[in-house]
Amino acid sequence: MIKDQEDIIEDYKWEISRKDFLKSLLVLGVAANIPFLTSCETKEDPEFFDCTPLSPEQLKVLQALQLVLFPKEGNGPSALEVNADKWIVYVLNDVREPQREKDFIVEHLEGLNLLSKETHKVSYDLLSMDRQEDLLELFFEEKAPKRWGSRMLTLIFEALLLDPLYGVNPNNIGWTWLNHNPGTPRPNKQNIYPTIYTTMNEV
Repeated sequence: MIKDQEDIIEDYKWEISRKDFLKSLLVLGVAANIPFLTSCETKEDPEFFDCTPLSPEQLKVLQALQLVLFPKEGNGPSALEVNADKWIVYVLNDVREPQREKDFIVEHLEGLNLLSKETHKVSYDLLSMDRQEDLLELFFEEKAPKRWGSRMLTLIFEALLLDPLYGVNPNNIGWTWLNHNPGTPRPNKQNIYPTIYTTMNEV
């Protein structure tokens, strides 16, 4: 369906507002001191990686959710293009992350999928985009799921804004989209978060 002029204008306004919002996060230094993301183990299929502790079905639900929260629009990257799915898998495996927070992420991811199966008889990732959006709106009517949605969006922002050395924002795709100059010095393998964390604990 061809969009009319008002729809095109609204889409343009959203694209501009989204970019301005993310630029403000950079100015405020939100991307600083974020734990390190190691690259997930890739297999022969470049789209497959070790998603433990998530099941393959949960990973598909996560990826579908991320594309609803942060889709590819205009010239900007989608959540998956900045490796946000791999970032969340890392968070779930990070020994420094409180277990209650990990459980919170997984339990609500499973809760969203359960709601999909109860309502539409299929997994969330198999729904059309419109139905995914409608179901997510229904899911967010409760306070805890709404807080979970905010957490998931924050994790996407982290993947978008981090230095590519951390395994996200590949080829500076997020920075290029935001016209962001990261400045110098850039992090290196000697001063990334895990190295500093380990060194501090050995002293």
